[in-house]
Amino acid sequence: MRKITRKTTKFLILNLSALLITACSLFDKDNTPEPKPLTQFTAEISPRLIWTARAGSGVNDEYLRMGPSVGPRAIYTTSLSGTVTALNKANGHLFWQTETNVPVTTSPGIGDGLVVVGSRKGDVIALQESDGRIRWKTTINGEVMAKPAIKDGYIVIKAVDGYTRALSTRDGHELWVFQQVEPSMILRGASSPIISNRSAIVGYANGNLAKLGLNSGQLHWMQTVAIPEGIFPIQRMIDIDADPIVYGQHIYAATYQGKIAALGWESGSIRWSQDISSYTGMIADSNAVYVSDAKSHLWRFNAANGAVGWRQEKLEARVITGPATMGNYVVVGDAQGFLHWLSKQDGHFVGRQFAGSAIFAAPIVENDVLYAITNKGYVLAYQL
Repeated sequence: MRKITRKTTKFLILNLSALLITACSLFDKDNTPEPKPLTQFTAEISPRLIWTARAGSGVNDEYLRMGPSVGPRAIYTTSLSGTVTALNKANGHLFWQTETNVPVTTSPGIGDGLVVVGSRKGDVIALQESDGRIRWKTTINGEVMAKPAIKDGYIVIKAVDGYTRALSTRDGHELWVFQQVEPSMILRGASSPIISNRSAIVGYANGNLAKLGLNSGQLHWMQTVAIPEGIFPIQRMIDIDADPIVYGQHIYAATYQGKIAALGWESGSIRWSQDISSYTGMIADSNAVYVSDAKSHLWRFNAANGAVGWRQEKLEARVITGPATMGNYVVVGDAQGFLHWLSKQDGHFVGRQFAGSAIFAAPIVENDVLYAITNKGYVLAYQL
């Protein structure tokens, strides 16, 4: 498996912004960011690969954050070719694999006994979680790149055109729809909706975060996380492309070329905010919020007041993923194919593993096992 080259990294940066502009007109060879060389350090931990398995063809060099989803027994993955796979999360053995025959562009959403995926043509397909049998298929207007959220009989689907729809888990019929007007230029990606406490939390490319009632789609509140600035459309892109997260009574959201903010669950009021540009993701615990930014710097913010705890800059331009937390450590992957373990306390490197090829989607940690998927479709499981 080859490493991602500087040429490929250049393609990724263009692909992120969905700009129909040639490379020479925006990023010529001299100003394309060069990934920082790996920092040498004394390893403090030794992550152990416990299994690896092939799960479809992956996404290859197309920058799509199609990460795995973990259920009680299985880890579920998708491939751009339309393959949906269920692997035994204990040993990587294949439970089932289904060819949907559509260009899948989302991570698999799981819930209510279903695995649900979306496509760039607006297909929404529900598979039986137990055996991969296709239960139903429907089509909506708009490309679907956000992972579907599923709970209590509802599937919340967000398309790139600003429409959010709730579909029935029973047969896929539409239950309600909510629309936001999106800017003409957006990032090629989309944050995933979240279902929590009978509400749906949805972030949009216009920088707004909405809380909708799950039963009817009624707007509970709308909060502007960032306000566009600048003259040109590319300067005014403030997409909420990183998945918002709910932790306790707070919701955390981050925008591209904007801010990270902590919002109150009930009112949506902003408790604190900090300037940042992020499109990859974040994760929180009781003490801190960890965020990867657009330069591939990794940040720690105090969960209570937003104060910066530390910033790790030594992965700059390596196109790092959103973070995962694993015990006392934060873990990110990069477009060069490495997984990096860092100390939660101060952000110094404590461990590193080579996964074989680029990692675009944030790893997932469950029961002290870290799962990562490469752009070639390989799933890897690590323990400390």
